[in-house]
Amino acid sequence: MQPYKIRIIPLLLCLGIATSCAVPSEQNETEIATAVAQTVQAQTSLTQPAVLPTPTPAPPTLPLPATPEAILPTDTQAPLTSNPGCVASASLVGEDPPDNTLYQPGEFFWKTWSLLNTGTCIWTQSYSLVFSSGERMSGLDAYPLPDVIEPGEILNITIYLQAPSTEGTATGYWRLKTSWNEFFGAGPASAPFYVQIGVSSKPKYGVTRVDYQLVRNPVEGCPANVRYTVYATITVNGPTEIEYYWDQSDGNESGVKLLEFKKAESRTVQREWMIGRGDSPNPRWMQIVVVAPKYQEYDKVTILNNCP
Repeated sequence: MQPYKIRIIPLLLCLGIATSCAVPSEQNETEIATAVAQTVQAQTSLTQPAVLPTPTPAPPTLPLPATPEAILPTDTQAPLTSNPGCVASASLVGEDPPDNTLYQPGEFFWKTWSLLNTGTCIWTQSYSLVFSSGERMSGLDAYPLPDVIEPGEILNITIYLQAPSTEGTATGYWRLKTSWNEFFGAGPASAPFYVQIGVSSKPKYGVTRVDYQLVRNPVEGCPANVRYTVYATITVNGPTEIEYYWDQSDGNESGVKLLEFKKAESRTVQREWMIGRGDSPNPRWMQIVVVAPKYQEYDKVTILNNCP
C-alpha cells in the first residue's frame, strides 16, 4: 500500500501546479473571449456565401403595334444583280391628275403614272421609281415598285407629294431604275416623265389644253361616203364648268354646249363629218372654241379628202 500513496501525492502536486499556472486573470479571459469571437466571425465570413439582394422582377414586355405596309424606301439596299440581257423600256399611257392642275401653296396631293412595259425585262419589286431632277415636292428619293410587271403589262404607281410654298409652276422629273442600276424613262428617247402643277393661293380654274384625234371610217379605200370623226380631249386644272362649241370650215357650227368637271381631269367629246365621193378635194377643218369662263380658240384639226 505504501508505494501506491507515494505515487498519488506527486500526481496531486503536479495537478495543483498545473492548475495554478492555467488560471487566467479576468483581463485575460476577456481578451481570449474577444479573440475567439473575432475568429469565429472571420471564419463564418469566409465559409458562408454572401447574401445577395433579391432581384426585382422586370415588368412584362408589351408587344409593339404592327407597322402598316407602305411604298417606302429602306436604308438597307438590295444587292445589285447583273443585267440579264433584256431591254428595259417604258411608255407613259396615262397620269392623274393631269398636268397644270392647280393647288394651294403647301397643299398635299397624290400623283399616279400609268407606265406600259414596252421592253423585254420583267420589272420586279427590286426596280424602283426614282427622283431625277426639278422640284422634288417633298417626295422621297426612291419608291420600290409595288408589283411585278411583265412585258406588255401596265404599272400604276402612286406617290404622295406636296405643292411648293411659292406660287407659280412646279415641275419634277422622275425615272425608273433596274436592279442593276440602269435608269430609263418613257418613250423612244427614254426621257424622264414628270409631274407639273400650278401653285396659286387664289386659283382660277379653266381649260389648260385640247388634244385632237382624227379617225377615218373606213381606214382606207374610197366608198361612196367616208365618215371622219374628230375626238377632242379637253383638260382642266380644277373643278369648273365650261361652255364650248364646234366650229367648222364650212360654217356648220354645233351650237354652245355645257361641260362640267368635278376636279382636275380630262373629258373627251366628238363630232363627225361625212364626205362623199366627188366632193371638193379642198382641205377641211374643225376646232373647239371655249366661250366661258374665258374665251379661247384652240388648234384646228385638218381633214383631207383623198377620194375626190
